[in-house]
Amino acid sequence: MSDKININNDRDVIQTLRTAHQNQTQLNLMADQKANILIGTLVLVFTVVFTRLLTLSENTGEAILPLAVFVLLELIPIVLTTLVLIPKNINEVKGDSIEDMPNPLFFGFFTRYSEQQYKEYIATNLTDNSSAQQFLVKDIYQIGLVLKRKYHLLKLAYLFAMVGFVIPVILWVFIFLTHI
Repeated sequence: MSDKININNDRDVIQTLRTAHQNQTQLNLMADQKANILIGTLVLVFTVVFTRLLTLSENTGEAILPLAVFVLLELIPIVLTTLVLIPKNINEVKGDSIEDMPNPLFFGFFTRYSEQQYKEYIATNLTDNSSAQQFLVKDIYQIGLVLKRKYHLLKLAYLFAMVGFVIPVILWVFIFLTHI
């Protein structure tokens, strides 16, 4: 009876870890989608603004300042969202041994070794539910580190995008009101 309870507990733990892993993966996809949406929106707005900037530069210099401020401020979120989408440097592996691999479930690490080396490593180290838990926990933690970085950059990108819209509007209103 005790063995059955223990087996069920192991399954519950693995299922919990799988669920957490799936959630982390979904959050990673959402971060990339949010970055792509912001980049797409900003590029579209840039196209319109640059077109307008070219026509305004021929007619009047008053609207150029708010548009120039807009362009400069919106470059910041474009850079930040690009940083979200650029893969983090994974060349930080310490040591040449497969045993030194930071995360045996991440392709950026295990593909440095031959298929045979990797199979032997997995066969040796992934032997029971406890070792599977250790692999999953390590992977979840490292995905979490990536997510922390991505969502921090996204937060900054969206804040700068908002500021980049508000300040030029305030400038435009100020310029408009001083010419009445």
